[in-house]
Amino acid sequence: MAKRKPRSVNKTTLLVMGEGEHDKAFLSHMKGIYHERRSGSKITLDFSSGGSPHDIIKDTVKKSRHVGYDQKFILMDSDVPVRQQDIKAAKDSGITILYSTPLCLEGMLLNILGQNIPHTAQKCKSALHPQLSDNPALPKSYEPLFSKRVLDQSTHNTIKQLRSLLGKTQKK
Repeated sequence: MAKRKPRSVNKTTLLVMGEGEHDKAFLSHMKGIYHERRSGSKITLDFSSGGSPHDIIKDTVKKSRHVGYDQKFILMDSDVPVRQQDIKAAKDSGITILYSTPLCLEGMLLNILGQNIPHTAQKCKSALHPQLSDNPALPKSYEPLFSKRVLDQSTHNTIKQLRSLLGKTQKK
């Protein structure tokens, strides 16, 4: 009788932190589109409770310190400059920062839709949130506006990076 070889269980582990619960909801929406369960990767999505870039980086370092993630990322707004020592702290902890540009998550999403970008993060939220199908903290709220087709066609660098992280890009 032939011996069966056990399947390799080498899963790649990935942590993607959002700045807040809206970021996590959008990331969950993207994960639902791009991540294949049998891909050999385990993706953990989480969010910080906002605050300064320093606070978000510190929170991510703390949450990931005792877990051996292969890769760690923060999706961070770009409306508040990140101090050089915080960028270094992230890098020293193996964390890559992805920036929501212009300004914030909502600014980036308005940009993807080809809409005008207001001058403040709060105005971006006020412009995008009424267009969503439900509460911006729910992943399903992003489905109608940000379908796979819309996300696949986006040339925004952060969206391209997220597509790559969360699964195979441009599956056809």
